[in-house]
Amino acid sequence: MNKILNYTITACISLTLAGCAAGNNSTSSTAIETTVAVAETTATVANDSKNTANAAETVYPVSIQTYDADGNEITQVFEKAPEHIITNNLSSTELLIDLGLQDKIVGMLDPDNEVTGEYALAISKIPHIGDKKSVSKEVVLSNNPDIIIGRNMMFSDKSLGSIDSWNQNSIPVYTQKASVSTMKQSLENVIEDVRNIGIIFNIQDKANKYADELKGKVDSIISSNSNNGNDLKNALIMCEYNDETFGAYKSALQESILNTLGYTNIATGTSDLTLENLVTMEPELIIYVTSDRNKDLDTNAVELMKNNTVPADVPAISNNKIMTISYDEFMDYGTSTINALADINTFLNK
Repeated sequence: MNKILNYTITACISLTLAGCAAGNNSTSSTAIETTVAVAETTATVANDSKNTANAAETVYPVSIQTYDADGNEITQVFEKAPEHIITNNLSSTELLIDLGLQDKIVGMLDPDNEVTGEYALAISKIPHIGDKKSVSKEVVLSNNPDIIIGRNMMFSDKSLGSIDSWNQNSIPVYTQKASVSTMKQSLENVIEDVRNIGIIFNIQDKANKYADELKGKVDSIISSNSNNGNDLKNALIMCEYNDETFGAYKSALQESILNTLGYTNIATGTSDLTLENLVTMEPELIIYVTSDRNKDLDTNAVELMKNNTVPADVPAISNNKIMTISYDEFMDYGTSTINALADINTFLNK
């Protein structure tokens, strides 16, 4: 696993002023000594900052630890900063945009949902090269990528092909650590992905600053939240509700988000669950995830749930603890999940 050292410059300025003798000459002498001491200290800090900036430069070739489709840790070597990127999911594309790397993206797989909001314009300008279920390796290769970035499970023989097969074409891969479902997940892994992209593209200053901002946001929510701890309440990540059956999502990163807020997801990760199942689950919080593929159901799902007498005594329904959130914000593996953490926290504290 790649370890990233954060260097912190600590400037200790000690100005010791001797006791002032009587007269103007003593005062002037003290002022001069103070000015010189400050000037010398400022010069030292400036030189230290320059050295730190130089230390943050990526020295190629650089090795990065990442993960294959089965969640095994592997090493990828980057001979230089990549110039032609292919992404296989929306969250990795958004991260690259955040870090000012949009112009290096030569292609992305089609998003699962229509992209709206702050990323819509940028995403519309990136070539979409095909659906994740059918895009061929030949199409990807035709765009001459020198790196492919995205979800680890896409790098299987049933999808984009193994990482080894891309390496045989001299194309290294970086998979998001936050997307690996075989490990205990944490939003820290989203932040680590940001730092690793900084190393790969030699933009460590920018990436580390962004990562620090994200970590500060997460830490602030954790410190202000009284619900996090070992005594977790039941939550349900729901989709496709039609007043008779519903579906549910179960994912490692989303479980981590709920744990941070004092909840655990009791979903089974299956569809065609019944209202009787909902009653038995007794969730105290329901997060209803909207998506384009379920648009017709999503329009009235929450109202139907609230008006149906069968699950009326389910705590989340009786206490009006049902919130909606988009699939792309909550169920992907990038920095949007930190926004999701903040949104759910705000909902819980209304």
